[in-house]
Amino acid sequence: MNVTDFPDLDRAREEAAQWIARLDRGLSPAEREELKCWREASPANARALRQLSELWQELDVMKVLADVFPGGLQEPAALHAAAPAPARPWARAMAAGVVAALVVTGAAVWFNHGARTVTTTLRAAVQSFESALGEQHTFPLADGSQLEVNTDSLVEVVRLDDAVRELRLARGEALFSVAHDPRRPFRVAVGTHTVEAVGTAFDIRLHKDGAIDVLVTEGRVRLLSGGTPAGLLEHGQAMHIGIDGTTRVTRLDEEEMTARLAWRRGMIEFRGQPLAEALAEFSRYTPVRFEVTDPAAARIPIGGTVPAGDVEWLLEALRTNFGLESSRGPDGGIRITPQR
Repeated sequence: MNVTDFPDLDRAREEAAQWIARLDRGLSPAEREELKCWREASPANARALRQLSELWQELDVMKVLADVFPGGLQEPAALHAAAPAPARPWARAMAAGVVAALVVTGAAVWFNHGARTVTTTLRAAVQSFESALGEQHTFPLADGSQLEVNTDSLVEVVRLDDAVRELRLARGEALFSVAHDPRRPFRVAVGTHTVEAVGTAFDIRLHKDGAIDVLVTEGRVRLLSGGTPAGLLEHGQAMHIGIDGTTRVTRLDEEEMTARLAWRRGMIEFRGQPLAEALAEFSRYTPVRFEVTDPAAARIPIGGTVPAGDVEWLLEALRTNFGLESSRGPDGGIRITPQR
């Protein structure tokens, strides 16, 4: 099966960050031409440069960019007609304190400060942790554990004291990094099941239809169903629990685990899923709904990394790489059709 990849977004962002750092010290005529060629080589390059440059409007780099690109950094009109992009949490977090560090460390800044996470100080009165559609948040617990909560998710604290640590995943997905404390079991209830750990890290996703996915990224966890032991999972193992209660255990390599947890850095990573399935996953991060009108197009295998919830970027990538056009209906939904 041939998998068509989206543009290499991570590479585009890395190279854009390097260009911004070079712009701050000034460019030679040859470098200016090199920058023009690099930007025109890929829509992903053009978008990465525009997005990153917008965060540093107070620096001299904006003047240099204006000299190099007199017409501005705006992208093709067809892209902007599709849909306005939502404000990106990673961009807001990034703008706060990265300017000086970028000049020194270059591309690493994008990834260190670009993650779509917001750390919130835990207050004793907080009994639940929630994220809105398209958001990710990181919350510390009083015991030293940490929760990373994905889009449209809710984690409730059931009990957190000297004897036990009990939480419940009521909606969505969360990664639990558990502080080691053998005297106090750490349990997360999800549906009729419970995941128990002592010192480990694991991800749980509760699907809207009631199916459950558990992925262990460190250590081991014990799964209980209705209070009865139902299995032991170790690092790299994933369990899918169907709505009928059947279970399936698979082992993931490091690349597969990184893809599954790409949401932690505000991304979605596809590894050969059909377009229809990829769009369904993308819809977890945006209220926009998609319809693929052509059955053959719906089966196109997709690979690559996509910024979660960035509808503009997605539509541009579908047009550029797959020859798929988009149109918006009266209800705000987007129809995906092959080019004529």
